[in-house]
Amino acid sequence: SMKDAIQMIKNQLGPEAIILSAKDIGGGYGIKGQSSVEVTAAVSETTLRKKQLAEKKLREKDLARFQGSSARIQRDFINKVFERGSAPPDRSITATRYIDIDDQAEREARLDSVNFVENSGVQGQGPLSSSSSHSVPGPISANQRIKSAAQEALAAAYMIDEKKEEEASRTSKSSRNSGSEDGVLQKDLEINQLKVEVNQLRKVIEQFQRVPQTLVGQHPGASSGLPYELSFMYEKLVESGINDEVVIQTLQKAQSSLTAAQMKKRALVDAWVVKHVMDTTKISEDPFGGRYHVFVGLTGQGKTSSLVKMASDLTLRQKKRVAIVSCDTSKVASAEQLRIYAQILNVPFAQVTDKKHWSVIEQQLKDIDHILVDAPGMGLKSTEQCVLLNELLPESSSRKIHFVISALAKDADIVEVANNYRKVNFDDVIFTRLDETVQHGVIYNFIHRFNVPIHSFGIGPAIPEDFEMATKERLVDLIFKLTKFRKERG
Repeated sequence: SMKDAIQMIKNQLGPEAIILSAKDIGGGYGIKGQSSVEVTAAVSETTLRKKQLAEKKLREKDLARFQGSSARIQRDFINKVFERGSAPPDRSITATRYIDIDDQAEREARLDSVNFVENSGVQGQGPLSSSSSHSVPGPISANQRIKSAAQEALAAAYMIDEKKEEEASRTSKSSRNSGSEDGVLQKDLEINQLKVEVNQLRKVIEQFQRVPQTLVGQHPGASSGLPYELSFMYEKLVESGINDEVVIQTLQKAQSSLTAAQMKKRALVDAWVVKHVMDTTKISEDPFGGRYHVFVGLTGQGKTSSLVKMASDLTLRQKKRVAIVSCDTSKVASAEQLRIYAQILNVPFAQVTDKKHWSVIEQQLKDIDHILVDAPGMGLKSTEQCVLLNELLPESSSRKIHFVISALAKDADIVEVANNYRKVNFDDVIFTRLDETVQHGVIYNFIHRFNVPIHSFGIGPAIPEDFEMATKERLVDLIFKLTKFRKERG
């Protein structure tokens, strides 16, 4: 986890380490497929060396406690060990490295240093050495030099602590004796403390700005409050053509329904979204019910071809008696084209240009099971167009109106046209030209906005092979690209 990675970085590189990058490992690991993270961090050689030297001075018990402490405490300890200017100005600093002091010599040096500070009081005149009781005549051995170095370091540390205590004592006495100056001094101390805290906050902000923020706030869907675990599904649905608003609403429901552990498993997220799409999709329960089937929509959206495909399916596959009626007088040769198809299928054909024609058709075609009507292509942007269309449509209780739209149309255009055709109260929708696009999310957008069932799909130019009744499974197949439309024809 990210918490484990941060702890490892703190233990190995120290509190001054800078995180360069962090990313989620998608596949996970182990039998249960747990997720993992990859974090890259760096620290300067000098800072790392200071940390290692500071840890050398700690016993094993203290080292474990040191590594378990917060980064701030670790940094304060390391800075105190290597505090610049801690020795008096006139005191020369030994060149012996602290890491070269063995444990036994260090413990002896600590004891001697404490005795030395307590008995003689270090004033800083030149390099420190052992007291007279510890001096050895003749050449100075390596152990003695090491001991002397340890004494110097510890004595300097004790002097600093004593000076700080003296200054604090003098400040305390002065504040108690000052009387009226007490409030001013206290205020100065608070101001100084605030300055220190402000500087610390600036350092924290500078370090935070060096960390890449893409993992936290820039994943797809983050601006809408979606977690990182759902970003892959957000991209998948948007790429399929589903409207951003619909995607966000869907994934917000997924976020409230799934636990944090479940959202980390992509297969579970896929399954939830698929089930949600199927549960919220309406399919025409009786697609061939009704005697009159009226096809409405703009010119060029596939009304005529959808009518012919349905007529072929009813005639050839279901052995129904079918008649074709054309009301489209706006499109050149539209009626003649339908007449040719009717001759091929050997079914009756009629053309209606006035509402009174329907009574004649009803008498002559009373033995027909289904009458398929091709309505004129209109935008219905004016009241006159709506009145004209309603006059041309048959009035029957056994009538179904199919709104036909191409899957190639833009989402905004589909919404505008469908809003206009809501005036004629269409019962369902037929989407055509599905084979000419890879984004089928517009189908789900339509269902989400208008809450009407899907009747069928037009998936190619072949008649009647490329006519397909709609199913929930087929819609999921189209959105998630599970299978191809059909095998390549020889």
